[in-house]
Amino acid sequence: VSWQRPLPWDPKIGDAAGEMEFFVRYLIMSLLANLQAKAMAYTKDADPVAQSKSVLFLMNNTFYLSEQLSYSYVLETSAHIIRNKEDETEGNDYKISGEWFSDQVNKLFEHSKKKYLKDWDVLNRHLTTVESTSLSYSNAEQKLLTLESGRLLKARFSGFNEEFEKTYSLHKELTVIDPKLREKLIEDVKDVFFPQYREFFTVYSKYQFSKKNQEDYLKYPPAKVETMMANMFS
Repeated sequence: VSWQRPLPWDPKIGDAAGEMEFFVRYLIMSLLANLQAKAMAYTKDADPVAQSKSVLFLMNNTFYLSEQLSYSYVLETSAHIIRNKEDETEGNDYKISGEWFSDQVNKLFEHSKKKYLKDWDVLNRHLTTVESTSLSYSNAEQKLLTLESGRLLKARFSGFNEEFEKTYSLHKELTVIDPKLREKLIEDVKDVFFPQYREFFTVYSKYQFSKKNQEDYLKYPPAKVETMMANMFS
């Protein structure tokens, strides 16, 4: 390429032409745009988790970029592209120290994660509080709740169970390649609903709200949910 020829990443020529940092920025921004275009293609499928596949695709790739290229340790230098001579691992030769890189890549990652976690937030609508004043018993021993009171808890437990089974079955086959990202995302998903569910289950499983089917409503104790979640994305 002649030094007088304008390039798509830097329209200036001659002595006014930009340095390597601008070229690398152009490459990274082009890559991110291409990744977003490919992610958009997932949403055109009829798959019920097409949107989730789209954002997980972006998360997998932006996490990989960050892990491979982010310059995460302190070094007194003004260089924006740094040769990492101490690490001989393939792919670790160069790191990008410019803030623009972490800002752009992390912003896309966090935006994608936020969209994905919305799929799990729907579980919380079944975990609303039932005031103790709304619960009454059908006998003097105060063991079995009245039919009306029992329905309040049945609706919440059955609603959560159905929503959890549906969401889990759709998402358990999705893949997160990097073990670190997989572990982090599982914890992020759990943070969306699990603390609320654990508290809800602890409080309301103590009530006898069904004569015959109590165990069916309580088939997902918190320990079982945690075990199921640990097997996600593999």
